[in-house]
Amino acid sequence: MAKKSKIAEISIKESLLKSPKELISAITSNYQGLRFTKVLSTYIMESKDLVVQLLRDGKNFMEGNLIWLGNRTDNKDGVVLCIQQDKKVMKQILPTEDNTLEALFDTNKAIIKITTVARINCAVCGKPIEIFDEEYLCPICEAKAHSDHLRDWIKMRGSCPVCQKTLSLDKKGIPIIPEE
Repeated sequence: MAKKSKIAEISIKESLLKSPKELISAITSNYQGLRFTKVLSTYIMESKDLVVQLLRDGKNFMEGNLIWLGNRTDNKDGVVLCIQQDKKVMKQILPTEDNTLEALFDTNKAIIKITTVARINCAVCGKPIEIFDEEYLCPICEAKAHSDHLRDWIKMRGSCPVCQKTLSLDKKGIPIIPEE
């Protein structure tokens, strides 16, 4: 009778919400098979060995091979993961404290398992902000919204949809408090 290996799952949520360097360090300290190329603060996987699974209510609803991981573009701590589901479909995943319940790395199967939850609704449209959605927040009241929705709202109304304080967008389209 063959002996089954133990499932070795380690928590990587803290490093996933911190930085690409922290996440790579957490994975490589427990898994020696990962090969990647580092370009600035982006890690490009050299093979499709590492799988990312998204789980909700204990069920896998999306899975793909990790292609790269890097810094968030909104100047927040955390990581952007790019996964490829098939030859044509690539998807970015933006884990945050609001949408990530748990993140584990299975060292035997080389699988990152992220349990997602939608805890926050968009201040503009009212729909949940999911793990795929880029979010922006009001720099005054910290109301959260889908990035495109808040950007469009500010362009049309010049204010926050919640606190109604005057806002503008910087050169990158990020909400800011305008200088007086």
